[in-house]
Amino acid sequence: MNLGQLNNDQKTVLKQFREAVQDCKLPESDDVYLLRWLVARDFDLVKAEKMLRNSMEWRRKYKVDAVLQDYEMPEVLTKYFAAGYIGVDKLNSYTVVVRYGLMDLKGILLSAKKRDYLTYVIEIVERSFQRVRNDPKKFKRSPDAIAQSTVIFDMAGFSMRHITYKPALDTAIQLVQLYEGNYPELLRRVFIINAPKIFSVLFSMLKPFMHEKTRHKIQIFSHDAKQWKAALLEDIAADQLPVCYGGTMTDPDGNPNCITKVSMGGEVPKSYYLNGKSSTNDKKCLFIPSGSKEHLEFQVKNAGTVLKWDFHSEESDIAFAVYRKQGNEMIPVVPHDRVDCHMSPEEGEIYCDYAGVYVVEFDNSFSYLRSKKIWYSITVDHSSKPVCLNGNNLDYLDAEIQANQ
Repeated sequence: MNLGQLNNDQKTVLKQFREAVQDCKLPESDDVYLLRWLVARDFDLVKAEKMLRNSMEWRRKYKVDAVLQDYEMPEVLTKYFAAGYIGVDKLNSYTVVVRYGLMDLKGILLSAKKRDYLTYVIEIVERSFQRVRNDPKKFKRSPDAIAQSTVIFDMAGFSMRHITYKPALDTAIQLVQLYEGNYPELLRRVFIINAPKIFSVLFSMLKPFMHEKTRHKIQIFSHDAKQWKAALLEDIAADQLPVCYGGTMTDPDGNPNCITKVSMGGEVPKSYYLNGKSSTNDKKCLFIPSGSKEHLEFQVKNAGTVLKWDFHSEESDIAFAVYRKQGNEMIPVVPHDRVDCHMSPEEGEIYCDYAGVYVVEFDNSFSYLRSKKIWYSITVDHSSKPVCLNGNNLDYLDAEIQANQ
């Protein structure tokens, strides 16, 4: 949709929407950006405003706008996460290939924490927006059109290992929720190709988290290459599509898979795996019985103080959060989230905007069978100056994913 297609009632709603959210700090300030949210909620002003405000709060808390500049991605993701930009489709939509079936998701998630995996995908999405802003003529049908993306999910190699490893399934669900809540109308078309019968199991698990609009944009093809190549070429010009997908694009050396644009994934070497061995030097021990939680209170005398933590568990994950006491209320500062601190130490810090009592929570209430032993070091540094919290905020970005249905 573009602005020129709006009827008078829709134009009125757009004007009202701009007035309603004029206090929001938006990544893009034009009417086309606002139009995304209205289209996603069928021009329901109240629902669109709620969705936008929730997403802006998500971006603010986790400093998503800084992902492209300040966050250093783990090498295992840059090498083995098989996704990349290939060109544009016939409607100038930014086009990406994801070789999902060739990815060793278990190896990746044993080598990088779930938050890093999610952040890496967000980085890919945010970079697409950056490219569109830098070259709107290439990526938009018209100046007043919503810029969109076409995604090709190649499921060749997909098997039960992509479903039975629970962390991989969890991250897939979280990514769907993250898209639905924060990137409205980003997708124009999704092609799922080389889908084996077992793929229906994964898709049935993801469908409940998809908006109806999203489901209608998905086309699923089996291993019949003639069929899916014809469908791809109907939407994408041959010179914008790798030879392996029916186009004419190759790498400079003639490789038909265009591996300089999209890696082939592959098994992650065990040398990348996080070993889970952490030092207990200068750390205190905390035993948390199954089904329970522990609170540790820290007095912050002045605004501008930095609260730092470093902890790990001897086995399995633990939920972690930081709150600020305000009367009888506990105001979330670091959102509650389960962290894989048995794989590697969890380190972070926050800049305390207010003086007062801050509460660090270790929560094992989700586990009814296993107690946890936590080794931790938490410090309050009153001498610290304001620091860039980009890393820490991104640490917990998967904790608060706004579905906003």
